[in-house]
Amino acid sequence: MTSFQTNAFTVNGRTYTPPGRPVAVICLDGSADEYLDAALVRGRVPNLQKFAIDGYRGLARGAMPSFTNVNNASIVTGVPPCVHGIGGNYFYEAATGQEVMMNSARFLRAETIFPAAARSGRRVAVITAKDKLRDIFAHGLIEKGGIAFSSEKANQARPETHGIENVEDLLREFNNIDMVMGSACHAF
Repeated sequence: MTSFQTNAFTVNGRTYTPPGRPVAVICLDGSADEYLDAALVRGRVPNLQKFAIDGYRGLARGAMPSFTNVNNASIVTGVPPCVHGIGGNYFYEAATGQEVMMNSARFLRAETIFPAAARSGRRVAVITAKDKLRDIFAHGLIEKGGIAFSSEKANQARPETHGIENVEDLLREFNNIDMVMGSACHAF
């Protein structure tokens, strides 16, 4: 049986003590709990139902303002926007007269939990649907041996920038989503 590091780690003033099993966090951005309930009752999301039954299902309070980049940065840093620095999806840059998307780690003022978990001995992989979030999520992780890629641009993943390559080929080796979910959870 695979063992998992349970060493506590601290990042941004919070201490995390991971369990001795894999941890998978699924964020349904822009959704409502009622939609998930309806899908569960109808049997439309069997893998999420298994996670909810065998693991944990809960709600998180959203950060304000309620935008994707703000909330995702809050989730992965464990601190509010006034600390992590991502205060909106866009900001106006007066020097250039341009609207700039806040989807880059260069705007982060706080570390994410991922490299801290990797330093403590956890194997960490981050998979996001939208590539616009990968740079924030991956900040400091790849250098610690972690993996981060988006399903949107999985075919562009490279070891030096994503910690992995040939993602699509790896996924083709599995013949159903249950195996992919199970393998991902057991590998990390």
